[in-house]
Amino acid sequence: MLVNQTFIAKKSGVTQKTVSLYFKDRMLVGEKVRSRIDEVLCQYHYLPNFSAIAMKSDRFRRIGCVLLQYGSAVTSSQPHLFSYLNGASVALSQVGYSLVLEPVFVDLNTRKATFTEFFSMRSVDGIIGIAGGWVPSEVDAQVANLQLPTVWLNRNPDFDGVRTLLFDEHDAQVRLLEKLIAEGKKHFCWMGLKCSENELHYSRRSRYETMRQTLLRHRLGCEALFADNGSLESTRATLRELFRRSGEFDVIFFYNFHLLEQAMWLAQEAEWNRNHIRLAYFISENEYHSRRCEYPDAILLEESELGRNSVRFILSCLDGKDDATLLKPFPCRIPALESKR
Repeated sequence: MLVNQTFIAKKSGVTQKTVSLYFKDRMLVGEKVRSRIDEVLCQYHYLPNFSAIAMKSDRFRRIGCVLLQYGSAVTSSQPHLFSYLNGASVALSQVGYSLVLEPVFVDLNTRKATFTEFFSMRSVDGIIGIAGGWVPSEVDAQVANLQLPTVWLNRNPDFDGVRTLLFDEHDAQVRLLEKLIAEGKKHFCWMGLKCSENELHYSRRSRYETMRQTLLRHRLGCEALFADNGSLESTRATLRELFRRSGEFDVIFFYNFHLLEQAMWLAQEAEWNRNHIRLAYFISENEYHSRRCEYPDAILLEESELGRNSVRFILSCLDGKDDATLLKPFPCRIPALESKR
């Protein structure tokens, strides 16, 4: 079977001239016709003279993913970020696009970012940014220089001019806290990480503030313990203090699953009796599915779905629609509430 423009035209139910116009510039043909041709191209993986088409149409059928890694190519390890990548790449492949990974390595000691050659020329149609924490200003400048439709995933929303797609963590956390309060829980403790003004992920502050404000509305107090980021010694010392004081609490809310996991490892050594305590926490998609979580009060962040939504937004920009409704916060899952429906 020879897959060429004549074959594509026949399968799409259009003329060869229409297919030729499509390859010159997709916007020269109607939306329904584009859709039919897109389906055939995807089905038969037809990529005719990719470079020539890109030059003529100024389209590359590729989306760049700027992935910030904190450390070096050897030391960086943030597996939850790849759930975003998986969701985006699958969604793009379904419409005949590919995802190009472009890591940016950020040294938190020297404050320097190392860029790839990707930033020296425009070779994609849009950019999806993924940042697990602080974003240096030079990264934004390099991205802005490319003058492409751009959206960031789960990044601090307070930066002007930066469009970001967020999880609706606030709504999920309030609903979980309301559930625990309705069950008669009154003594809460937050177990989190210290935060600074600019360098760390915004959720460290916002998750704690959501809990504090929610409990305040119910005239309940909120104790809080904070460990230093990246310091195992500080984390273990803070967890030991938590164990000593755990008789004061009937709910401990952990900033993330990593902290909860560290607590469980240390609990065996410390012989911590937690039978009367409910453990609540945020958990990433890869952690939730790779481990059997025996603690039911979880808030699940489905990173792959956020990745898919980022693709929908970028494609809307490329179609000239720039659909801002696609940037509304994405709901988190609370499995404990789903099981009671």
